[in-house]
Amino acid sequence: MPVPLVDPADPNAGFLAGLLSSAPGDLLGALAAAPADSAELRLRELRARLELGEPDVALRALAELEVRHADDWRVVWARGVAALATGDDATAALSFDAVYDAFPGEPAPKLALALCAEVLGQLDNAAEYYHLVWSTDPGFVSAAFGLARVQLATGDRDGAVRTLESVPEASIHHTAARVAAVRARLRDRSPQEALLPDLVAAAGQVAELERFGLDAVRHERLRAEVLGTALDWVLSGSRGADPGRTSLLGSQLDERGLRFGLERSYRVLARLAQRGEERIELVERANRFRPRTWV
Repeated sequence: MPVPLVDPADPNAGFLAGLLSSAPGDLLGALAAAPADSAELRLRELRARLELGEPDVALRALAELEVRHADDWRVVWARGVAALATGDDATAALSFDAVYDAFPGEPAPKLALALCAEVLGQLDNAAEYYHLVWSTDPGFVSAAFGLARVQLATGDRDGAVRTLESVPEASIHHTAARVAAVRARLRDRSPQEALLPDLVAAAGQVAELERFGLDAVRHERLRAEVLGTALDWVLSGSRGADPGRTSLLGSQLDERGLRFGLERSYRVLARLAQRGEERIELVERANRFRPRTWV
């Protein structure tokens, strides 16, 4: 969720600007040293309480704010955030709708309404708001992820992939979007489907993601997901879709080759594992995929 900018006229504006990167627990201690009481100070404290999982304290702080600043749109926004955090989705939607009425041209209220519609199961409305935000302001990358979630939920897998792949390379979220696109192509697919085009596209993206700085663990896990889906597809008897393709991510596109590829990925992940139990589990998984041999 977007965080409203601090009102520059607030007496604590400069003080709060120096606390932007503080963790919620540290922030609460720092706020006690604020030079004055103000609406922005209380709003920041409220967000910190919500982030720390203290909804009762946050709601009491919100009630005080509503008494003192009933007509302040930032307090209405805070009510929506608090309602979302506490599961009161209908109140959240009403709050964000009020902000939208006040600022119909701003993308943030539309994004908030999209999220509310999504959690309320109003997927058509959610898709409309997410699409509106993403198509008019690509800076709100969370709108692309939200739109892709809704598209997947409504069965529009191709649309979800296109949305995720539309996140530009210049965005700091480009890598995360491409990882999500790979998973959107392959998750919850039946091995009987015509998967080869998506397997090939996913494999190409996995290979490309190294260039964008994807860390070794996530890269290897993603590689294993693609190879695992390919193995299920081959075992289902669907291999005849493209007899001209013989490999995928460096592995032969048959049961034996894919098993060797998966074994390699899980052994790499085992070497990278931080915990002993995880390392043992990954080695056991590698052994399960290893093809039977005579030696």
